[in-house]
Amino acid sequence: MLRWKGIEVSGGALLLGALLYYFDDQGLFLLSMLACAIHELGHILAILALGGQVTRLRLTCVGAEMRLSARHAIGHMGQVLVALSGPLVNLAAGFLSVRLLGEKGWCFAGINLALGAFNLLPAGCLDGGRALRFMLGPLLGEDGAARFLDILACALAAGLLAGTLVLLWYGTLNLTLPLLSIWLLA
Repeated sequence: MLRWKGIEVSGGALLLGALLYYFDDQGLFLLSMLACAIHELGHILAILALGGQVTRLRLTCVGAEMRLSARHAIGHMGQVLVALSGPLVNLAAGFLSVRLLGEKGWCFAGINLALGAFNLLPAGCLDGGRALRFMLGPLLGEDGAARFLDILACALAAGLLAGTLVLLWYGTLNLTLPLLSIWLLA
């Protein structure tokens, strides 16, 4: 694990990054890492704008985790804004890349759009799930919101597995969908 001030990079993240870079024959790895950095920067800027403070940023092979200072608490609606800020910044970066770069920006726009849309899925471990949990928490209670998100994650995983079966029916093998559904269930 690499540590520098309040930033930690796990061994799994380093290994995954090295493998993706090694097998990247289309030059998408660096653009994808830039989109991920923009995404996390969106979260950090929203936290700072709402008076919060990030005490630790940990990069793992499945994403980034932030720990906030307890002395600078952000309320429920602030948490919703923080959760949605990353995907919204990705959508804005995708739009701007096309407007500023024209055809050369389409690839970066697609990466940002995919990352932003994926993170808006209503699974508890993604930004869409976090935003939904903070919106439903006052209505259903913390346990009720967590249960509801667990049901949504199971339904989403079932849909992804059904998509895998449909693709197999048409003769296409896609390992991304079943791996993603297993990750959502875990």
